[in-house]
Amino acid sequence: MKFQGAKRARQSCALFFVSVLLTGCGGGGGGGGGGALPLVPTTPMAVAPPDGPTDSAGPAEPVPVMPVPEDPSVLTRFSRTVPFGEKGSFVASDQIVYNLGTTVVADAQYKDVIYTVPLRGTVRYPNGPVESGGASKVQLSPSGGFPVVVFLHGMHDASDLNNAKGYDYLQRDLAENGYVAVSIDAGKINGLNNSNASDGGALARGQLLMTTLDILRAGNATGIFNGVERTELKGKLDLDRVGIVGHSRGAEAVAYAVELNRQRIGISFQDVQATRALRLGVSLAKADQAKAKAAVDAARVPATAAAARLKAAKDALKNAKAQVPTASESVIATLTQAVQDLQGPASDAQAVLDAQTAALDAVEVRLRAAQATAVPLKPINSASTQWLTTVDSPDALLQSGIVLPSSTEAPHKIRGVFSLAPIDVKRLSGATQVPFATLLPMCDGDVYNLPGAQIFDDSRYTAPDDVAPKFQLAVRGANHNFYNSYWAETDDAASKNASLYCNKPGLIETLRMSAPDQRRNGAFLIESFMRYFVGDEVQYAPYWKGQAPIPTAGCLAGESSCDERVVMTIHQPAANRKLLQDFRNADSAANNPLGLSSTFDGFQQAIQCRFLALGLDLPAYGVPSSRPASCTNTATGLSAQSLYAPGDNYAYLSYLPAGQQLIWSITDQAQLQWSNAGATMQVNTGDLSASGFDTLSFRIAVVASIGQEVEVSMTDTQGRSATVTGSDFTDALYGIARKRNGTIPLVDAPEDAIYAGTGVTRPLLNMVAIPLKAFTLRNVDTGHIRQVTLRFPKASGSVAVNDVQLQRMN
Repeated sequence: MKFQGAKRARQSCALFFVSVLLTGCGGGGGGGGGGALPLVPTTPMAVAPPDGPTDSAGPAEPVPVMPVPEDPSVLTRFSRTVPFGEKGSFVASDQIVYNLGTTVVADAQYKDVIYTVPLRGTVRYPNGPVESGGASKVQLSPSGGFPVVVFLHGMHDASDLNNAKGYDYLQRDLAENGYVAVSIDAGKINGLNNSNASDGGALARGQLLMTTLDILRAGNATGIFNGVERTELKGKLDLDRVGIVGHSRGAEAVAYAVELNRQRIGISFQDVQATRALRLGVSLAKADQAKAKAAVDAARVPATAAAARLKAAKDALKNAKAQVPTASESVIATLTQAVQDLQGPASDAQAVLDAQTAALDAVEVRLRAAQATAVPLKPINSASTQWLTTVDSPDALLQSGIVLPSSTEAPHKIRGVFSLAPIDVKRLSGATQVPFATLLPMCDGDVYNLPGAQIFDDSRYTAPDDVAPKFQLAVRGANHNFYNSYWAETDDAASKNASLYCNKPGLIETLRMSAPDQRRNGAFLIESFMRYFVGDEVQYAPYWKGQAPIPTAGCLAGESSCDERVVMTIHQPAANRKLLQDFRNADSAANNPLGLSSTFDGFQQAIQCRFLALGLDLPAYGVPSSRPASCTNTATGLSAQSLYAPGDNYAYLSYLPAGQQLIWSITDQAQLQWSNAGATMQVNTGDLSASGFDTLSFRIAVVASIGQEVEVSMTDTQGRSATVTGSDFTDALYGIARKRNGTIPLVDAPEDAIYAGTGVTRPLLNMVAIPLKAFTLRNVDTGHIRQVTLRFPKASGSVAVNDVQLQRMN
C-alpha cells in the first residue's frame, strides 16, 4: 500500500503534541492495519461538547483533536503479489506406476461390505536438482526428505489407473518444486455407491488413503514398501509434512480423513469372518434351500404314489360294497385287507414328505433372515468373493497377503486438506485442526448442489479450540471434470442441473473456462495451498490471507488478471476471529453473539434462518430430512418460510420436493429483500475493541439481481463514522465472472440482462473482507466500535448475509 499522506500526518501530530502535551497523539489501537502507524487513541478522553457548559469548579476538559488521517484513497484491495509458474529447482522423475499389493475396505454400517482393492497408483518425485535457474523455496527435512502430497480421485469408471493418471500435470509440477506426489488408484472402489454402501464408499476410500499412508511411512524407513523395493525413495519422504487432495467422492474422503486420522476404523480378522459369514450366509442358505427342495421333491414322488394306491384300494372297496348285488364276503375281505395293507406305507411316505417340507420351511426362514441382514449387493469384483471363501483362518489370511486397514497406527501428520468438488453423503463437520480448503466449481453439472459448501459451513464452529483456517473457493466458469485430465467429458454442457450461463446454447457467451484454462487456474489454487501449508513456502501466504491477486500464470491464457473468477472465503481459527453476528440461534437478531441487538430497516422482508433444508434431502423419494429448514421473521419472531422458495429466482428442478430450499449455502443466514434503495442491516457492538484484528468481514449471497453493492459503515463510541464501498475489496458482489468496469456491481452489465431473475449464478455465501485500516484512515476509533452497518444502495434486490466478524488475517 502507498501512504502519500504519512508526512502530513506526522507534521500534524507534532503540532498536536505541542498543543496538548501528552494526550496520546498517534498512539493506541487501530487494531491491525498490517503494520501501519496507529492513528487514534485506544481509550479516548471524555469529551465535552464544544459549545456545552463547563464545570464551574474547575477548568474545562481539553477537547482532543484527532490527527489528520492518511489519505484513504491510496488504500488498495491488494498490497502484495505471489509468484507462480517459475521453473522449479528439481527434475521430476518419470511417472512411475506402483503396485504395493492388495488391501481391503469396508462400510461403516453394512458389515457385509468388505472388498479387496489393489494398492496401486502413480508417483513422481524430485529426481535431483536442475542444473541452474530453479526458483523453488521448499526446505527439505533434516534427513533430506521431501514433503508428500497425495491425490485421490472420485467415481468415474473402474479402468485401471486412468483416473489416477489424470492429476499427472499437478504431480509433475509438484515434483519439480520439491514434493513427492502420489496419486492413488481407487477404481476398484467405484462400484461402491449409494445402492450398496451406507456412505457412498466414503469409509472405503478413507481406509485406502490411510493404508497407503501407513505403507509409505513404513517403507520410507527401509526402502521396502509392503515387499516392493524402492531404494531410491528410502528416506526421501518427509511424512511430517503431508497434504491430501481429493476430487468428487475422493474429495469427501479426504475431508473425512481428517476425522479418520484421529480415530482410525480398521478391519480385523474377526470383521472379515463376520463379513464372510454374512456374505456366505445367504449363499449357504440358498444352497440349503435347493437341497431341501430336492428332498421335498424326492419325498413327494413315493408319497404321491402311495396315496394314489391307497385311494384306488379304497375306491375299489367302496364300489364293491355299493354294487347290486353286493360283492361276496371274500371279495370284500380281500379289498379291506388291501386298504389296510396300503395305509401304513402311505402314512409313512406322507410323514417323510411332511418332514422334508418342514425342513424346507426352516431353511427358508434362515434364508429370509440372512437376506434381511445382508445388503443387496452389486458385485464389485470377483476377487473379493473368491478371497472371502478362502480366508477361514488367521493363517489363511496371512498367506493371502492382504493388508488389513489398521486401527492402531499413529495419526499421520497431515498439514493441509484440499477438497475439490466434494460430495457430502456423510454430512461432515469435523474438518478441523488442519488447514482445509473446499473448491466449488460454479459450472459443476455433476455435483451440482455444491455440497462442499456444507462441509465448510458445518465445520466452522465444531471445535472451539480450532487452530487452523478454512477456505471456500467459488470458481466461476469451472466444471466438475476438467481438473482431472482423463475426465474429458464436459459435464455441464447438456446438464439441466448446471447454471444457465454455463451451458445455455445461443447466448452471447458462456463464461465457462476451457479445460486447459481450468487446469491452469486449478494448478495455482491447489499447488499454492499445498506449497504454503504443507511445504512452508511462505511466498504464497499473501494469497491465502486475501492480500494478493491470482498471478498471471494461474489465469486464463491471454489474461493478466482473473480475480473475478475465484471468490475466496476465509474462516480464521478461533483465536483469530471475533464474531459480531451470525444466525445460529432462534433469537440471533435480538441477541447477537455480543448480547446486543441487530436491526433491519427498509426491507420488505427480513428472515433469519438457523439452517435451510439440505439439498440432498428428498422426502418425496423416501429420503427423510434430518435437518429441516428453521426460519423466523426478525420483526415478529414468528416462524417463517425462507424468502427463496422453489421457482423464486431459480430454474426450479421438478424432481425436488415442494418446499425445497434452493439457495446453495444452507447454513445460518439472514435473508433480506427490498424494493427501495437504502435498506440497512445494523449490528450493534456496544463498546468493542478490534485490538488484535485487522479485518472486518461478512459473507453475502447475491440472489437478485446479478450484482449488489454494499456500503459498509463503522461507527465508534464517539459518533465518528466512516463508510467504504464493498466492491472496492471483493468480486463477491457480482454473481458472474465479469471484470470491473467502473459500474459493476451497482449496475448489471448489459449483456447479463438475459440472466436476470433466473438464479443462474447459484448464490453462495461468499466473503467480503474490509481492512480495518480503511476505517482508521477515515478517523474511526477501531478500539471502541459501537456499530457496523451494511447498506444496500441498489433500487431493489435479495441477498443473504451471515458471519459478520472481525478477523486477523496476518
